Amino acid sequence: MAAKIVRQYITQDLSQEEKKSYLAYINGDEQSTDWIEKCLFHREPLLVLELKCAATEGDSVCGGWVNIRENGLCRCPNGHECYDVVLPEIEKIMAK
Repeated sequence: MAAKIVRQYITQDLSQEEKKSYLAYINGDEQSTDWIEKCLFHREPLLVLELKCAATEGDSVCGGWVNIRENGLCRCPNGHECYDVVLPEIEKIMAK
């Protein structure tokens, strides 16, 4: 569900044709790239925030950089899902 919210945010300005291209790409067709520039427009503000994973590991916080993928997956290098960090930032951006 959370990945779907991220995907909807990233793809919100795509035309129907670009959405088809996007779906083809995330399903393995790496030649289908008509959508990339528009999606980067929404994804880039999240990337420049340099979000860090808030998952706890014992007594410490992971702190790994959050990778926000084109397909909506948000994970740190340690494999933690990081939607608890990403979704509030999307809400802030959307509220502007």
